[in-house]
Amino acid sequence: MSDQETAFARAAEARQAIAGVINGVRSGEVELASAFLLADTNPLVGRCFAVKVLEAVPGIGKVRARRTMRALDLDEGIWLDQVRPETRVAVIEAFTQPVSS
Repeated sequence: MSDQETAFARAAEARQAIAGVINGVRSGEVELASAFLLADTNPLVGRCFAVKVLEAVPGIGKVRARRTMRALDLDEGIWLDQVRPETRVAVIEAFTQPVSS
């Protein structure tokens, strides 16, 4: 296998791992806390943008996910495995509380 073929195979594997986590969160099969743990144990999942996972949480959506990230001073370009433990707790708490109008 050439270097290029190897790179394509690894990229496909990464896309599949990331899509699996995002779809799992979207369907409710994977909780947000579990997604963070997966990011710590699987480097392919860890390289997923946190905003994509947060947007997939049922009932959250793009606007609330991005507002919450901004309120917690999280850059939209941060990877899932780069979110600090105390920030993870704050994100999970923010998404388990009802929306205040």
